[in-house]
Parts: sequence; structure tokens; C-alpha cells
Amino acid sequence: MAAKNWGVFLCNCRKTLTVEAERMGDPAALLTVATHPEKALPAFAKQADKQDLDHMLIGCCASQDIFEKALGGRRLHFVDLKEKCFAPHADPEQAHGKALQMIKAAMGAAEVRGEVKQNLLQAGGRVMLFTDTPVGLDLAKQLKKLEQLTVFVSPEAQGFEKGSKAKVNLGWLTSLEGRLGHFRVTVERPQLVDGPARKPLQEQADQVVLLMEGPLPEVKRRSGVHLVQGTDRETLKRTSQEVWDLVGLFQKPEHLVYDKEICAGGTAGMQACGRCISYCPYDAIARNPANTMRVLVDHMTCEGCGACVSACPTSALRFTDPSPREIYTQLAALLAAPGRRKKQKLPPVITFYCGEMGSRTLAAAGEGALPYSPAVLPVEVPCLRYVSDANMLQAFRMGAAGVVLLGCEDCPNGERELLYQQHDFAQGVLEAFGIGKDRLRIITAEPGGEAQAIDALDRFARKLKPSPFPGQGKPPRRTGNREILAEAIGGFISMTGKEAGGIKLAESQPFGFVEVRDEGCTLCRSCANVCPTHAFKFDEQEQSLHFKHINCVGCGMCVKACPEDVMQLRPELYLEQRGLDYIKVVEDEMITCARCEAPYINRRALEAIESKVLGLESLLDTFAGKRKKILRMCPDCRAVAAMWDVDQGIWEP
Repeated sequence: MAAKNWGVFLCNCRKTLTVEAERMGDPAALLTVATHPEKALPAFAKQADKQDLDHMLIGCCASQDIFEKALGGRRLHFVDLKEKCFAPHADPEQAHGKALQMIKAAMGAAEVRGEVKQNLLQAGGRVMLFTDTPVGLDLAKQLKKLEQLTVFVSPEAQGFEKGSKAKVNLGWLTSLEGRLGHFRVTVERPQLVDGPARKPLQEQADQVVLLMEGPLPEVKRRSGVHLVQGTDRETLKRTSQEVWDLVGLFQKPEHLVYDKEICAGGTAGMQACGRCISYCPYDAIARNPANTMRVLVDHMTCEGCGACVSACPTSALRFTDPSPREIYTQLAALLAAPGRRKKQKLPPVITFYCGEMGSRTLAAAGEGALPYSPAVLPVEVPCLRYVSDANMLQAFRMGAAGVVLLGCEDCPNGERELLYQQHDFAQGVLEAFGIGKDRLRIITAEPGGEAQAIDALDRFARKLKPSPFPGQGKPPRRTGNREILAEAIGGFISMTGKEAGGIKLAESQPFGFVEVRDEGCTLCRSCANVCPTHAFKFDEQEQSLHFKHINCVGCGMCVKACPEDVMQLRPELYLEQRGLDYIKVVEDEMITCARCEAPYINRRALEAIESKVLGLESLLDTFAGKRKKILRMCPDCRAVAAMWDVDQGIWEP
């Protein structure tokens, strides 16, 4: 069924692509395929006005300016069908089938996209350039009009002429902290001949450039940090332009939304999770000084890699663009639209690709007409570390025959320990259910190796057997990582008819199984009171303790809080239906007051109190005579009975 508020404008690139309106069906209320976009746009805009359409999806490589001018006032969305569909896929039927899927995915994602808050960020012209090659001075010339340019040359560098007119300093970078517009730089300087030791320089900079022929310092790439090893003219020109582009006033998006109410950072004075802090490569997340049970996000420092949202087991941190709902809406459209399998006849492969080498690899395939399977269905993410184990497994649950993570050989956001951890966990779950861990793969590329990566992607896609699961036409209602994981596991159990049992995990994984020893548990509620994820809950009516295994993040707070020491935490995950729901682990009966007969305490708690209190010799007189049963009275009756004995002179407290 066509989307009522949408218009779709496609082009066939001067008839160099086999884009035909008849093959596209009716994805929108208005569809145009143009040979000359500039000539076709006025008529398209007029028809859009007549139908009062709100959204425009553009699949054309012409300048975006012409669409903004012709379709001003409407929400424009762009999708690359040339490089991802028609250029690399020779079969027109398959190319059109994939294009239709991508159109519906883009439209669906746009309709659930929320507003992203923007902050003003200003970066001036204070730039520090570190180099070990004379070519660095050529770059300095291109940047000489900056407000303040400081050049540091490595003391061991060769080839610098003594008579050079360029003003340079000797020194090397030892530490770099901060963000674009506010970097804190430490520079070591060589000792003067026969002079005293020189203190390191502590400087402020808006941007930092490292142009090196030798090894680059261990510095994280981020906005405003330029790590350059090429010395050719084109590289210098590009670097200079990148520096100039970051001078000025910018709108910086807030990549994260934080929900402190569901954060597992801790409670009752005990710190817990904190995974987002340890996995953020830019130190943009820290404990909140005002409440160390929660975190603070420095939105100006955040680079938007998405590692924290993948690491967060409760989804207290959520990405804004793309949001989880956008991702799952795309998956639903790509995997379950009517007629896709009939047209493609190939098992679908969801390919999460990053905006760096993942994007460049798919673009290279389109530009060079490198053929690969049209069953490869692309979903862009900011960085592969954004992709959680829940994303991977839910893609299979929704009908993917395979899942690929396509990205950088050397990720600009640093080490990817978390990604490999998530990947290995997802493979373990697939293997446990007999689905096959080889259906999930990471493929990386480096500049110049795009063709090899495309070949690997194609070979992976073509050897896959069909998905064992039917496609899911609707995105999930709830999109938290742990909720999605529970849905995926439940789907695997239902569709395979198999409960896969337990899998052991590293302690770094945010899962745990808490075994409660029935003997000795007094149902004091301490575990339920401190659990930050509600893995434990207490039923007052039944006087029973319940545990939901899939909610447990393995923080261990319940074990620490338990006064009876009857809990044991194990880093395990049970892929069973009972692990997805609350199960009763301990129950008891209520004891009624010996005086008014109202229920007031459970038997286990009463017996534990009596055992401890009556075992103290110093309190034997307190509970002697008629007061022997005072502990078996409710608090109100207990107070009345005690005061009666005091008034009668029978007992003096």
C-alpha cells in the first residue's frame, strides 16, 4: 500500500541506470523517475502541492540544493539507490526489488525519527601542528592565515634547513585531552645544552594536527584531531580544508538521551554497572559528582560512536540518530515487505555498515560496478561499536539468513573490544540453538582494499542457506537492549522448539544467574530493594520472592545486601523460557498476631528474629513471663502489651 503523505523522486542518471517506474510498484502517493532531474522537478513539485504531500524521498545524485529550492517547506529525505542497487546489481528485477525495500525502509525510519537537540559549539583558530617532516611546513603555509598557528618539530627530525624562515618550535606531543574548541595539550621540549631541565608546556588549542612520516603518537582520532601520514599535495590540501571547515560556530547534535530512572549505576549507596563509562573511548561519560549512583554525559565531548548504548544493558542511554526504533523499523521493512523473497530468491543478509570504511566500501562497489549479491540489505550505523548483540540477534529473529558488520580495519574510534565481545556472545547464542554461528560475520576494509571486502561480502551472502525464521513485518513494540534480547531468545525457542540451556560467560558480560538457597532465606526483601533492574521482586500478597533471569546484569548488589548470605551469583545465561519470565524462588506463609490475629510477618522472618533475639542472654528478662510471646504480636499490639507491663510495675525496660 502506498504511503499517503509521501512523494518519491528517482532518476536514471541520463538513462545509464535501469530504473523504471513500472517495476517499482506504488511505494508512495506520488512517484517520478526522471532522466533530466532539473526539467522534471517543477512538474513533480506542482503535483506534490496538489496532493499536499509532507515528505519527499529523493533517490538522485543531483545536487541537493535543487531539491531544497524546488521542494522547500517539505521534509526531504535522501537515499542512495544508484551505488547500493542499480550500479552493482545487473539483474533489473533484483535491483528494483532491493530498491523498493530500501525505499520503504527509509520512509519507515523517517516517520519514527524524533527531533535531535542541538548545542552551539565554537572553535577558533588556535591550531597546533606537530610534524617530523619538512612537508609539515608546506601545510603550515596553507594554514598561516589562522588566528594562531603554532608549529612543533620533532627534535630528531631530519631535512629542516637551518636558514628556514618558518617559525617553528622543538617539541613533541605527550598528552592530548578535551574536545574540538577546547583541547588541553602537553608538549615535552628538549633540554637546552648545559641548561636546566625544561618543564612541559601546557597549552590550549581549538584543533591539533599531527603530520608524521614516522609512527603517530597514541592519540585518539576525534573531531578537531587530524592524524595525517600522507605527504602528497592532495593529502595536504585535503587536511588544510578539513582544518578550515572546523573553524567557526556549529550546531552539535546531542547523540545520547539518558534515562536515570532505569540506569543500573547503583542504589542504596552501592555503585553497580558503569559499563558506559569504561567503554566510552572519549571520556565523555563519568559518574555524576552529585549522585555517584548515576552518570553525566558531556554532550560536547561525545563523538557519537555509540559504544555506550551498545554496552548499556538497560538502555538507560539511547542513541538519537539513528534511534533504536529507526533501526528496527528499517529491519522490518527490509526483511518482511511483500514480494521481496519472490523477487530476490536469495536469503536476505542484513549488513550493518559504518559511516567510514563501511560506507566507502559500498560506494566503491557502486562507482566501480563491483557486483555482489542483491540479497545484501544495508543498514547504516555511526560506528560498528553501535551495533549491540541485541541488534544482531533480533535481525535473525526478524528473518535475516545472515548478518554482516562491515567497517574499518582500523577503527578511528579506537579499540573494539566491546564489538568483539558482543559478536562472540551473539555467535554463542546462535550456536546454542543450532542456527549456526557462521551466519554472523565481521568484514573489515582499509583504504585500497574495498574490492576485497566486497568480494568477501558477496561470497558470504551467496553461500548462506535460507533463514529458518519467517520474516517479521512489524518492528518490536519495545526497543530496549534487554527487552529485544528477551524477544529474540523467546523467538528462537518458539521457532526451533528447543531450549538451549545455559551458556557460561566471561565476568565482563552483563548477565548473571542468582541462585537463592531456600534454607536460610528470611524474605527480608533486601535483594528486591537494591536490585537496579528489578530482576528480583517481592509479592506481598503471596509472601514470595521472584527472580527474572533475563533482567539480571550481574552487578552483585543483591549478594552484598543479603544479610543471610544465601545468594550466589554466576556469570551464566540460560536460554530457556523460564529465564525470560519471573519465577518463584522462595515463598512463605504469613503469621497472625497472637493478640489481634491480624497477619503481620512471614514465618521465616519471625523465626530468624526470635532465634537472634532470644539467643541473647541480656534480653532474657525482656521476653520473660507473659512477654515471651510479645514478638508474635504485631507492632501495635506489642507496644500496648509492653506499656501495660510497665504501667503495672511488672517490667521496667
